[in-house]
Amino acid sequence: MKKVKGYLRKKHQTIPPNMQSSFLSRLSDLLMEGYTFHESVTMLLPFHVKDSETVSKRIIDVQRDGLNIVDVFKLLGFPSRLLLPLNLASVHGQLQQTIAVLSVNTAFFENAKKRLNNLLLYPLFLFSILFLLFTMFRIYFLPNMESLIGSRGNESSDNSLTWTGYLLQMPNIFIVTTVICSIVVIMSYILLKKLPIERQLFIYLKLPIVRTWYRLLLTRVFAREIGGLMESGMSLQQSFEALISQQEQEVLQFIGKEMKEKVVHGESFSQAVFLLDSFTTELFHFVVHGENSGYLGRELSLYSEFLSQEIERKLSRYISIVQPTLFLILAVFIIGAYLAILMPIYNMINIV
Repeated sequence: MKKVKGYLRKKHQTIPPNMQSSFLSRLSDLLMEGYTFHESVTMLLPFHVKDSETVSKRIIDVQRDGLNIVDVFKLLGFPSRLLLPLNLASVHGQLQQTIAVLSVNTAFFENAKKRLNNLLLYPLFLFSILFLLFTMFRIYFLPNMESLIGSRGNESSDNSLTWTGYLLQMPNIFIVTTVICSIVVIMSYILLKKLPIERQLFIYLKLPIVRTWYRLLLTRVFAREIGGLMESGMSLQQSFEALISQQEQEVLQFIGKEMKEKVVHGESFSQAVFLLDSFTTELFHFVVHGENSGYLGRELSLYSEFLSQEIERKLSRYISIVQPTLFLILAVFIIGAYLAILMPIYNMINIV
């Protein structure tokens, strides 16, 4: 009960995931109108948090202790992937612009999640009905057919009943396979998180499908943060120091250290990007062009925006094929159900 109460208390004192994009959007608007960060958050809390009074007092305590705005967002329940750009925004001073970009990105992923849930709802409902029907067939239909055909003593009928038993096990096989694969993926992820960052990065970049998405996401974050830091007037060395000092993403800490070491030893930024081999190949060309034009920070920011659009496009395309794939699996189950019923019946007709 204590855990349940603690969970409910925490839930009432944080912003729900489906409301985080609207909170960020309104916070960005208030900051643009000239309100301070504290005033803006205080105004928005009653509309996004149930126990807003308690949270307001805790935010005041956080600010009194001298902690930064990242601790406020952490207190409100924002995920770590959003805390890194907010942390660096407090360094380069573009807080309002960063919050505006994050609100757009968060809104897209919220809509994608909602769309995926809607796409899965109907196929999962049909799958549940089919699973119940297959279970009823196994419990009532198959034993009756076995007793009826067994009295005839026909070998071909016994073979048809064997195939019927296999076909009626298809949903169970599918569920067991899905559960086993999910457990393997979760356990592999937990074990990977315990490895050193360098080893994690090496493994992620070797996995066939994961490496494409990992490069895209890592390159987008790196280009966005380095580009924002350099656009604010910070030097390349200072930008690396900002990445190294942040605690939200250890991968970027490691990359910041590696990049800084290569640049200190005489490599150019573009050459360091090429040697690290953790990003997309296009990043190297953008960095070279940015170094030649003198607008490296802006080039990186533009490339991160391009990658955001590319990620959204790929994600939308993958989501669009989820429902047809599930319907294809359901069609296989339905055909299997028809065969499971008709095969012994046809054999009985042949016997007669």
